[in-house]
Amino acid sequence: MPAAGERRTLARALTTLIEKKAQRDGPDSVADQVIGEHIGKSRTTVWKLRMGHEVNPKIETLEALARFFGVRVSYFLDEDSAAAADEQLDSLLAARRLQEVAEKHGVQGVNARLGSLSANSLAAVAQLIEELGESEGQESATHDRATPFKSPQLPRADRP
Repeated sequence: MPAAGERRTLARALTTLIEKKAQRDGPDSVADQVIGEHIGKSRTTVWKLRMGHEVNPKIETLEALARFFGVRVSYFLDEDSAAAADEQLDSLLAARRLQEVAEKHGVQGVNARLGSLSANSLAAVAQLIEELGESEGQESATHDRATPFKSPQLPRADRP
């Protein structure tokens, strides 16, 4: 986000989208050549947009970029729209990471239960699952994935 009073640029918006897509789909998915092929422009044009050398693209270019990155054109024009879209993209990335971590450690069915959590909460749950999986060693790797997740039995205060 730009500092208070600083105007958000197309280059900054594009850089943010590139970083988020690279996290989600890998760095090869956002090479200038790849983006250019998807939006019908040269890699040089994409580079110019990304570096801030091309600051006034045609609306068709913005529409193609928006389709490629899965956002609305308003992402490039309005700070509030961009902030809302960034939050959604962050939540999707966190949910994907959580799903991968959960599956790696044999936990299933988490998406339906965690859909209302924020990106930060999803990241915290993913970290917790990783830490628990590491503390239990290889036990989760050898566990049958069809076995439902069971909470450990905690000692009760009234038991000796």
